[in-house]
Amino acid sequence: MKLAAIINEHYENLNENDQHIAKYILEHEKECQKLSIVQLAQATLTSKSSVLRFTQKLGFSGYSEFKYSLKQSQNIINTAQSFVDMQQDDFEQTIKIFKQQNLQPILRSFDTAKAIYCYGTGWGQRDVLENFIRSMISMERFPIHLKSQKELNIALQQTICKEDLMIILSLSGENKPTKNILKTIKMKNVPLLSITRMGTNPLASSATYNLYFQATEIGEKDNEIFSMLSLFQIMDLFYRSYVDYKR
Repeated sequence: MKLAAIINEHYENLNENDQHIAKYILEHEKECQKLSIVQLAQATLTSKSSVLRFTQKLGFSGYSEFKYSLKQSQNIINTAQSFVDMQQDDFEQTIKIFKQQNLQPILRSFDTAKAIYCYGTGWGQRDVLENFIRSMISMERFPIHLKSQKELNIALQQTICKEDLMIILSLSGENKPTKNILKTIKMKNVPLLSITRMGTNPLASSATYNLYFQATEIGEKDNEIFSMLSLFQIMDLFYRSYVDYKR
């Protein structure tokens, strides 16, 4: 599993000092592969014991195991020289990430949920969900598509309960849905599956389950243009996994 995913999974157990160490490592992942525990402590302006406790909170026995995992986990960095290669890299990395996830709890929750609610944070995400919902008809599952934050908020206040499953598809997981909506989901104990780009983000940190994909920016940085193909891919992979699960 990628380091960002491991941090998201344990984020609630990290204090402010831990979050500072995590942020540094994620921003300097390649360099940190070569650092000793003392060097990492110096780089993060913390102590050796703080770094050790941080790695243990992530589920590692110690720094050596953490460092080994860091070396094994290749950074998801776009090295493509063309848009065609970039797309292929996104597809390959998304499949690789997907296969590293523990799918059984997610599929079980999807299968046993009294009702399934889906929300996409933008028009592209909503198109992806519409396609996903159509594919589920053959499996006799009929997710409900909430197309705005207002609809999501109303459903949370009146309908959605802990026997249901909430799926939220987002690129960054940063701005939508609002913090208040995420708090409401958590307060009502509604299982939440977040599907976002790989990386730490508030949505993934708040979720019960996480799925990740890779989508490389194809426009200028100020424009933040992304292809939706990786989103279609991750939802298609989830659909196919559910078909296998039912078989």
